[in-house]
Amino acid sequence: MALMGGFARIGNNEVTVLVNDAEKGSDIDPQEAQQTLEIAEANLRKAEGKRQIIEAR
Repeated sequence: MALMGGFARIGNNEVTVLVNDAEKGSDIDPQEAQQTLEIAEANLRKAEGKRQIIEAR
């Protein structure tokens, strides 16, 4: 399971996860994921300043 954005709360032997989006691993195309990763890494390398770094992540 891939989770996009959000947070987790842990307490009383319970985990609550609230996310913006999620995908099953079986629904993820490995080649597309690799291309997306490479683009994101390139954007992060080119980022200047805190705002661009945060947006690139």
